[in-house]
Amino acid sequence: MVIDKKSSSTHKTKRKAPATFHPAAVSAIRCSLLEYQKNGEVTLKEEHPLSKQAPRIDIIVKKNRTTQIDRCWARIFRKHNIIEYKSPVDAPPSIYVFNKTIHGYAGLYSSQERVNLTDMSVTIVCFKKPVKLLETLEKRLEYRVLQKEDGIYYIINKGVAPKKALAVQLVVCSELPDSEFLLKDLKRGIGHAEAQRLVGLKSKGEEYRELLLPWLTAMVNENRKFLLKEGYMYDARAMLRKVSDEFGVYDEVKQEAWQEGKQEGWQEGSRNIIEFLESGHTLEEAKKVFALH
Repeated sequence: MVIDKKSSSTHKTKRKAPATFHPAAVSAIRCSLLEYQKNGEVTLKEEHPLSKQAPRIDIIVKKNRTTQIDRCWARIFRKHNIIEYKSPVDAPPSIYVFNKTIHGYAGLYSSQERVNLTDMSVTIVCFKKPVKLLETLEKRLEYRVLQKEDGIYYIINKGVAPKKALAVQLVVCSELPDSEFLLKDLKRGIGHAEAQRLVGLKSKGEEYRELLLPWLTAMVNENRKFLLKEGYMYDARAMLRKVSDEFGVYDEVKQEAWQEGKQEGWQEGSRNIIEFLESGHTLEEAKKVFALH
């Protein structure tokens, strides 16, 4: 399997949220497919330019032809698989995004890599169901939308036999089962169930947590107020700090995670502590959650 991200210039922009969510999504997919990589059935690689300059494909997954990946979003996979990721803060995928991915990225990749479309699949990942896009595909164009599983929609060209065409699917993260929480939970505005799954990752092995560092960082940064108020921040920060210190990676991201509170000022920190106490927690609990001495 080969995983490709868009150019590194994405990380240099001022748009904090997409730059946070995209590497987090890549790390989620890496961890989900880790066992196949260890078995030599998949290979991973970042950055896949289609030319000397843009465009670049978000993620490319290459796998052995006979390997079956036990993930609902990967059952459609063939030998070469393009993934276009739209984060929770991106606009829903439109017909323009669909055409760019299907007719642009897939066509260019097929030509440059000398790969038949019948050996390829395209996956568009988004957080909420793009109702307008699906209506356009079914009512105005020659496509049939078939829901295969929760959150998994196959998009089938009516005029071509599936085995003779590019395989296309839409993955709606908010509709995925809890077993796919690495994609489902990657958002702002998490609740108790998502927070419990987040802090529960401390029981995972070191290699797993190292790969998940961008995901962990995004979840903590994007949901810090909820985690503080509900008493999850102590465990979340401890886990993130431990992983960062153990492996000495993602220094910039780590610094953002730990210094953001200082940048917001003492007023914000005091307000969080007051809200925590007013919600019924004891002073001892506050001392533990906010690391007060």
